Amino acid sequence: MMSLRRLNRLVTLKAFGNRFAGDGRGVSAIEFALIAPVLILLYLGMAELTLGMMASRRVSHLASTIGDLAAQSDTLTPDNVTDLWEIANSILDPFGTTTMVDNKTVSILKMRMASVTMQTTNKITKASVNWSMNSNWTGFTNTSTEITGITTDQIAVGESLIVTQVEYDYDSPIHSPIADFFKSGTQFKEIFYHHPRNGEAVACALCPKP
Repeated sequence: MMSLRRLNRLVTLKAFGNRFAGDGRGVSAIEFALIAPVLILLYLGMAELTLGMMASRRVSHLASTIGDLAAQSDTLTPDNVTDLWEIANSILDPFGTTTMVDNKTVSILKMRMASVTMQTTNKITKASVNWSMNSNWTGFTNTSTEITGITTDQIAVGESLIVTQVEYDYDSPIHSPIADFFKSGTQFKEIFYHHPRNGEAVACALCPKP
């Protein structure tokens, strides 16, 4: 036979179990502790994606804007083009244009602008560079006077374009462990073509020529 003491203990444990099972205090805190890390990681991932998309759009916008401004001019000077670089830096704000590498300031925004004309030489038709300016980028040389990708469907022989190229090395300020959308070394590239608004070509007598 079961002793009275043991029976009383079982009854007490059962009552405690019933009270424990029916006690809802602290449930919300436990649920929050389980869900909060997931929500925080999702939030960081969305924030990182949003910032990256914003930077990409600004790079595209600045390339389009400075190219369009150049195409509206009859003539340009090196100082005019330098002013366009400053406009581009302003458009990219608040995203930085430099970073520190080995305690040295390195530019992460590269820009290049060129006037090209479709020409036929020795029965070969190609877009040749008339002049070019660059910011933190290698300029065109005598051995790289052709810009590929431009066809006679875009401009006929004898016609010109303003070509604007931009490269931006993006490093996200947020790196989400659950979704690292933009890894270190991500680069946004844009190239825009604009027809001269006033005249056949935009001249820049003092700009470097290949």
